[in-house]
Amino acid sequence: MGAIENHAAMMYGYRLGGPADGWAGLANELVRCTDSIDGSSWLMPRVSWETEDMREENHPDYFAAAAAERLAASGLESLFLRTYSLGWEVEGHIVAAVIHQPEGGPLALTPATMAAASQHDAVLARALSVLELRTLATKPEWIMANYYA
Repeated sequence: MGAIENHAAMMYGYRLGGPADGWAGLANELVRCTDSIDGSSWLMPRVSWETEDMREENHPDYFAAAAAERLAASGLESLFLRTYSLGWEVEGHIVAAVIHQPEGGPLALTPATMAAASQHDAVLARALSVLELRTLATKPEWIMANYYA
């Protein structure tokens, strides 16, 4: 098993957020879940594909894994569902079509890269529909984020 590395990248897609920020990127109805062991609670988007793990434990990997599985089952496995850092040990999610991560140097986007990204707008909209998610953003955007891989 390889080491987990922190990567900085520019991602073209939608910022969903996560339990730590109250799913700041979503307009979905949220449901409060409670950990049966320690009594802590968190918010999750109300979706038909929620899993028992998502309801029972506040861990971003459960949402990410279930969402990625649903995207793949719908033929959208070319998209990325990344867990990104919102702060110290606080995570959220981005669904993205393009990840720009230069080998060295700054996270700069060329005008051509920025213009080409819009070709993914329809597939990203389809992904939101498949995931039953409504975002506050009306269209995809370039998001600078740190994520783990």
